[in-house]
Amino acid sequence: MDTTGKLIETLIEKAQRCNSTGSEYFASSATDLLFHAFSMFEKISYERKEQFVIPEPYIEFLQLLDNDTLAPLPGQELYIYGFYGMVTHTFDYFDSEGDLGDAPAFWLAVGHRNDRGNFFLCCDKASGLYGKVGEFYDSTPFRDEDDFCDIGTDFPDFCKNVMDGKVY
Repeated sequence: MDTTGKLIETLIEKAQRCNSTGSEYFASSATDLLFHAFSMFEKISYERKEQFVIPEPYIEFLQLLDNDTLAPLPGQELYIYGFYGMVTHTFDYFDSEGDLGDAPAFWLAVGHRNDRGNFFLCCDKASGLYGKVGEFYDSTPFRDEDDFCDIGTDFPDFCKNVMDGKVY
């Protein structure tokens, strides 16, 4: 190993780790970051910002999980994202399929099963689906919100359904 690699390893071993998702500031800063990122793809009026509210149970989940992705059921291809996974998957789907004129803009990708079932959490207070987790099989809410299949009345219910084997 070269000197640079050894220095980086030593730094990581000796450093105290800090969890950026654990602070009280996390919820508001995550909302601001995500709203601005949504705004990059298409003009969103600032007034709509009030509609974008990440449900508190999901914020708490992200704070506990930090940045990892979970595979809660051994032997199944089912994953629930941490903060980084949620952000990257949300904007990957939104960038390729986003249409703010037809569907609420504020959905977050929270996980997937196999390579075709995508889990999204509605974070748009103006939607009747606010707070619900749905599966979009071979689809996303950015393409067609009508493909929504309810798999959780809220994020804790979604987690319970996963653990009870009702989401597979």
